Amino acid sequence: MDTMTKLQEISFEIIANAGEAKAFAYEALAAAKEKNADLYEEKMNKADQSINEAHKRQFELLKEEANGELKDVTFSILVVHAQDHLMCVISTIELIRELAEIHLKGLQ
Repeated sequence: MDTMTKLQEISFEIIANAGEAKAFAYEALAAAKEKNADLYEEKMNKADQSINEAHKRQFELLKEEANGELKDVTFSILVVHAQDHLMCVISTIELIRELAEIHLKGLQ
């Protein structure tokens, strides 16, 4: 597989997994609003699994580039978008955790 095809494939995997994580996190927040702690935990676990998979794929790219395994790497707006999407979703998940705590435990 050539480098550009590999970059595109991994970028789409990062985007898809991060998007899935975001969807699960918002489902978890909805459960927290309903005070359903068990469903919240289930959805957040799924969000964590998905974001971890996205992060794993990102790390794969970083490792291969650091080891000189990616030949003829050129700028790719798709890779930039994947990175941006991943980081935004990570921030969203952290914010949802904070909001969910308010909903589940109430204001202290």
